[in-house]
Amino acid sequence: MGKLFRQPWTLYRYILSEITRPFLGAAFFFTFVLMMFQVIRLSDFFIKQGVSGYSILVLLWYLLLTFTPVIFPIAFLLATLLGFGRLSGDGEVIAMRASGLSLYSMLVPVFAAGSFLTLVTLLCNMYFVPYGTRMFRYDLFRITNTKAIATIHEGTFTEGFFDMVLYADNVDSKKNTLERVLIYDERKEGSPVTVVARTGRILNNLQDENGIPGLVLRLFNGSVHKGTPEKDLYEKTDFDVYDIFLRIETAKVVGVEIPKTMDMGVLRHRVLEVLEIQKTRGLSDNERLDYINFNAEYWKRVALATSCLIFALMGVGFGVIRTRSVRSNSFIICLGVLLVYWAVYSYGFSLASEGKVHAFVGTFAANFLMLAIAIHTLRKVAR
Repeated sequence: MGKLFRQPWTLYRYILSEITRPFLGAAFFFTFVLMMFQVIRLSDFFIKQGVSGYSILVLLWYLLLTFTPVIFPIAFLLATLLGFGRLSGDGEVIAMRASGLSLYSMLVPVFAAGSFLTLVTLLCNMYFVPYGTRMFRYDLFRITNTKAIATIHEGTFTEGFFDMVLYADNVDSKKNTLERVLIYDERKEGSPVTVVARTGRILNNLQDENGIPGLVLRLFNGSVHKGTPEKDLYEKTDFDVYDIFLRIETAKVVGVEIPKTMDMGVLRHRVLEVLEIQKTRGLSDNERLDYINFNAEYWKRVALATSCLIFALMGVGFGVIRTRSVRSNSFIICLGVLLVYWAVYSYGFSLASEGKVHAFVGTFAANFLMLAIAIHTLRKVAR
């Protein structure tokens, strides 16, 4: 009896070891692939705008935090397929079943590992993913604006430069200097200002009197032209030094009110808040849209986390099917499952975001489909 009691735990540890190594390798592989695309995307900041390597690494770290809910389930599915494919290909699954261990018993350690990954992924979705999204948006905006001179092209009118139109004959991006500058500033409605200067310089990482971060466009030896057509007035002011503070709207950039950047606790609070409003009075169109977006984002994070459990069942079901080439077939099955899962998930989330179906139904549609396929496959191979 003692031997029979110990045997499953020994086999469980053995099965877990067969899954752990491929999981670590797959997680590293998928992380590397995803990050390489981001390195290419961010390389423009390093090459053209002279952003430091440290700043690029910080941005990549924030991106890595946002990728964890995707990397863990995919890596776990591939690891389970590879692990059980190897066990099945070497006849070890048959040996385990001959010793009295059923296929459902083999599922125990895999399901336990899937449960652990579900908790880890859910934890990431609760805190680390919104934090990474929030900080990436802020740092990217800050870098883009503190290196604003890289967006100015000499000899052409640059529109949208902090809601102004800017022209410069000569631009030195290394020294942050401009020559023969013309600025048309209509940020104050009804009171446009034209500034002409011989030279200019952009000063980075400054703050105004309220502590709002921004940068200063300092102009030298020029004049300010201001007209008031309704009063038939024209005003010209010459200057030696003239500063224009360019304010970075951090609140808009961080996107505190955007569901992607909210912790799950905040999302849940917002959902309950809207429901309370609904009880007292009807919802406006904006409030109804907020409710749909908050709810869809909340259940989306739960659905992605629980996909680890679905992939545990699916990995065992497809993995024990004996094939000649374990690795190639595992990759093909993994790719096929992911394509179907992502197609259904994207469509369901789109419907949920538009309010056509309940957020739970839309975000969990792919999980329900994969669960049905996994149970059917498990029952079939268990016979």
